[in-house]
Amino acid sequence: MLQIAFLLAVAAFVRKAAPLFMLAGVLWGGLGLAIFIDGLQGGLHFPLHVFGLFLLLDSLVSLTLGSAAKGTQRGIFYFKGGLFLLIAILILSGRHDGTLALAIVFGIAYFITGLFTIASAVVVRFSHWRRALMAGVAQILFAIFLFLPFPTEHDGTVSQFIGMVMLTGGVQSVILSLRMRQIRHGRSVFDILAPQALIPGPREALPPVVTNTSGNQLIVHVWTPEGSAKQQTLPRPVINRYIAAVDANGVISTGHAALECPPELYISLYPAAEIDRSPSEFFNLLKAVEANTVAGKYQPSYRYEAGIWCESDRKIHFSTFNAASLTGFWTQYRQTETYNLTWRNCSSSVAYALEAALDGALKERCARGGFVRLLFIPELWIAAQLRKRATNMAWTPGLVLDYTRALHAIVHPGDVSLVALIKNRLFTPADTARR
Repeated sequence: MLQIAFLLAVAAFVRKAAPLFMLAGVLWGGLGLAIFIDGLQGGLHFPLHVFGLFLLLDSLVSLTLGSAAKGTQRGIFYFKGGLFLLIAILILSGRHDGTLALAIVFGIAYFITGLFTIASAVVVRFSHWRRALMAGVAQILFAIFLFLPFPTEHDGTVSQFIGMVMLTGGVQSVILSLRMRQIRHGRSVFDILAPQALIPGPREALPPVVTNTSGNQLIVHVWTPEGSAKQQTLPRPVINRYIAAVDANGVISTGHAALECPPELYISLYPAAEIDRSPSEFFNLLKAVEANTVAGKYQPSYRYEAGIWCESDRKIHFSTFNAASLTGFWTQYRQTETYNLTWRNCSSSVAYALEAALDGALKERCARGGFVRLLFIPELWIAAQLRKRATNMAWTPGLVLDYTRALHAIVHPGDVSLVALIKNRLFTPADTARR
């Protein structure tokens, strides 16, 4: 989460704030360790009911905001509010059955996450896959620990879970702060966060000019697997959205993603020769090995691509972005015309190009003390989870679509707020409301 927040802030702010965030990470991780140890003793000191009341209040606020939100944002508010409400009810019930249910919920969440991490590491074999494999094993072991009635018959489950989340978050904050201290004059946050295998070597130093000019738009195009399939696809909602769609003839459609900044810049990477995507070969192609890297080609423009294929299903527009950073990324990225289905495909190209375009995009908001408020935006957490899953497995058009929407909600926030909602409900005349 901090990675994306640092990316949206300007590099000068991040460089100055890195020591402060390192100290905060140490304190946060230390507090998490203390809470975890307290959980091992049955949660004797952790204010469990106060925490439950806080979750209850947060869930009610989220559900209220969800009623006024639209589209994807409404789903995020409802999901967060419903989840927090369930946890709050189980905590405030004060029953042993409630803590047992929480142990099962938290344990299943860690078990599924660990299993996914292990499967991703074994199948894809991305860089540092052994480190990810060990992390997945650790998550499964912690899930088993939560399932077991040890050492306090699940009385300290909430404290153990919160403590572990805070401890791992603190360690990650310290590591990220150390990386952010590497920023020097002329370098950006994107230079530190971008995979070196994707963009080898440092980029040319460019001024962080954020444009917000009328008519100057950045557009992310997404062709979903179902929308780009030539025949009717089999009904598999999650797989069709995030991995690939299969029609009745067994033909796999993975969709496509592209990024456009009219009038000249267009990023759309394809394999130079069509790849065999039959079910028998598809899983072999998922391995992020050099043997699966083939020659690639870039499409010249969106109009050309739509003309030879079809219009994109989804279009997300950004009016605030770092044009200089995007141009610098594209100038260097286009020098290599290779394609890999897992780590250098159309979706990863768009995802990292979008991150380059948003490097420092919120420098004005962060300069006015908005960085802390940025950390409490639900879409930031969603974007961080999507990015983590994609970098551990592979960027797909479905993940790019959700990731782009989350970043769009952060950069171009809507007017939904609790204060505005209360004012609208209390002070809007009844006859106007009925209209």
